[in-house]
Amino acid sequence: MTARMSREDRLRLRRAERAVDRMEDMDRKVFLAIRVEELSYSEIAARFNITVAEVEWHFAGSLRVLMKAMDEKDAWWWKFLP
Repeated sequence: MTARMSREDRLRLRRAERAVDRMEDMDRKVFLAIRVEELSYSEIAARFNITVAEVEWHFAGSLRVLMKAMDEKDAWWWKFLP
């Protein structure tokens, strides 16, 4: 038995999809590799020939885009990113 999504859930999903579309290319690739493919940071680093630190950087960037789209505000703690 499948449950129907509420209107609010559908709108939230659309906002998330648009946010993923707005991400920088590498941010989006890293985000999807982590959240959809469930790869480790080291696996992603090897796939894209980048460092684990760069994977973390791109993932943080993707989360910032997603959070801004979902909350429509910028959290104070993102201000510390260069």
